Amino acid sequence: MSLPTPTRSMAREGASVEVLSFRRVKSIDHVFPTGLCGVIRTDSADAAFQACLAAIEGGIGTIEVTTTVPSWYEIVRGLIGTTLGKVPVGVGTVWDPGAVEDAKEAGADFIVTPVLLPEVAEACRKVDVLCVLGALTPTEIYHARLAGANLVKIFPVGPVGGPDYIKSLLGPMGGLPLWASGGVEIDHIAAYLRLGVKAVGLTGALFPAEALAKRDMEEVRSRASRAAEAAAAARAD
Repeated sequence: MSLPTPTRSMAREGASVEVLSFRRVKSIDHVFPTGLCGVIRTDSADAAFQACLAAIEGGIGTIEVTTTVPSWYEIVRGLIGTTLGKVPVGVGTVWDPGAVEDAKEAGADFIVTPVLLPEVAEACRKVDVLCVLGALTPTEIYHARLAGANLVKIFPVGPVGGPDYIKSLLGPMGGLPLWASGGVEIDHIAAYLRLGVKAVGLTGALFPAEALAKRDMEEVRSRASRAAEAAAAARAD
């Protein structure tokens, strides 16, 4: 399947009004129905598109396309069109407010930053899109919420202790809506979700570089299925 190629100009001229129409911010539960988000990061637009579809077929409920992926805008629109808007798609690695408008026009359900960027949170508020701000320390997490983040991405969580770090945070900061990302393995999914994390981001664990290079989408699909089963079991506890 080839990647659809709608353009920004088409969006601004009103194409696909049903995708582009303004709406209120969707809830965290709506955007992350399975508690999992596949985060694609590659230098091949075609591999990215095909891998995201394979992940969805395997049971991943939400996709984040980073702005480092070539043609990310077209990929977002292509995924929304191919899934008929049934799978939430967001845009990640957003560094500036201007990218928020482009992401919204593409149909993104959420925006993700790698670090604490209050100006991006403000841009998200203006266009009614769910905002995920990156943070790591308790102080950064606190300021991310003050800035207006609907969800705070703890990144990179793996190198600083993984589930144990989240557990430590939740002692004094219980109830905060958190996303765990960065160095997360499939075997860690259940531990994060049982701690109450709202979303678990999977990058290399779901989209290994070797599989993308070989266009081995069956490997991606298999990993997605394992991840989905782990999440479902944890959420059923």
